[in-house]
Amino acid sequence: MSKLTRGVATALLAQARLRPALDKPVQVHLSVTDRCFLPCLHCDIWKNETPDLPEQVWADTIDGLARWLGPAAMNFVGGEPLLRKDLERLMARATRLGFTVTFNTNGWLLTEKRAHALADAGVSIAYVSIDGATAATVDHSRGRAGSWKKAVEACDLLDRVPNPRVVVTCVLSGHNAAEIPDLLRWTKSRGYELVVQPLYQNFGDNAHDPGWWRRSSLWPTDLGAIDAAIDVLVDERRNDCQVCNPVEQLQAFKGYFRDPSVYNGEVCKAGHSDIAFDPHGNVRLCYFLEPVGNVADGRSLPVVWNAVATMRRRHEVHTCTRSCNLLNCNFDRASG
Repeated sequence: MSKLTRGVATALLAQARLRPALDKPVQVHLSVTDRCFLPCLHCDIWKNETPDLPEQVWADTIDGLARWLGPAAMNFVGGEPLLRKDLERLMARATRLGFTVTFNTNGWLLTEKRAHALADAGVSIAYVSIDGATAATVDHSRGRAGSWKKAVEACDLLDRVPNPRVVVTCVLSGHNAAEIPDLLRWTKSRGYELVVQPLYQNFGDNAHDPGWWRRSSLWPTDLGAIDAAIDVLVDERRNDCQVCNPVEQLQAFKGYFRDPSVYNGEVCKAGHSDIAFDPHGNVRLCYFLEPVGNVADGRSLPVVWNAVATMRRRHEVHTCTRSCNLLNCNFDRASG
C-alpha cells in the first residue's frame, strides 16, 4: 500500500471512530432459524445444526424491542424462515406492535394458504432469492433442481394477495453476471424491484478467511461481464429506480471484484443503525464478530446496546477494513 493510500485509509478510519452510534437502532434483523434445505454454493448455513428457539423466546424479544424502539423495521431471516410454522404469528405480533415487517425466502415453501397468512400478518416485503435469469443458473447456484421454478411460483402466489410486495434479491457472481440485464428486465416486467448482493465468503459457522474468493467456484474470471452488469444496474438506479442498491455501493463493487481483500474506504454501519439476533438468541452488531449479549442473559436490550463492551465492539466495527461493509445490511448510505 502506498503512503498516499495509507494516509487516505487512516483519515477515513479516523472519521469512522468519531461517528457515534444512534441512540436506538432503526433496523432489526431476526435470524429465527438456521434450518435450510438448499445446499447453496454461496452459503453454508444449511450445514448448521442449531435447534430453533421456542416461539415464546422470540415473542418476548419482539415485545422488548417494541417497548424500546417503538416503530422500526424488522426483517425475518434464516436459514429459510418459512420452515417455522409459527412464522406468521411472530410476524403478526411484530406488525401489531408497530414494526414494518419483511422477510427473506427461497420460495420453495410458499403455498396459497401461507401467502394469505403473510398478507393477514401485515408483512410489507418478501425478498425472494433469484440468482439469475434462467433455470440452469439458479438451480446450479441453489444446489437443487427446481429452484428457479419454485421461486417464480412463489412470486405468482404473492402477486395474488394485497401484500407483501416482492423484491427480487440476487447474489452477483461470475456465474450469473451475464444474466443481470435479463433478470432486471424480468423483474421490471413483473413490477418488482431488484436488490443485488455481492458474492461474499459463505455465511455459516465459518471463520473469516481473507483468501476465500480465490477458491470460490462462483468468483468471476471475466471482469468485463461484472463491469457490464454493474453498469446496467447503475443506469437503472439513476433512471427508473427499479434497483434498490445505492449508486455508490454498486460502483464500489467493481473494485471489490478485482480484489476483495483491499480496503475500499467505505464505513460500515453494523451496530450503528442495526441490531441483529442470531438463531441462538445472541445479540450481534456484526455477524462476523463475537456477540455482545443474549436474550436469555437477563439484561434489557437498551442496557446491552449501551454497554461498555458493546461500545468497544462498535468501535471495532467502525475501524474494520474488511470488505463486508459492502453487503446490503452493512453498507452505510451516509458514507457515499
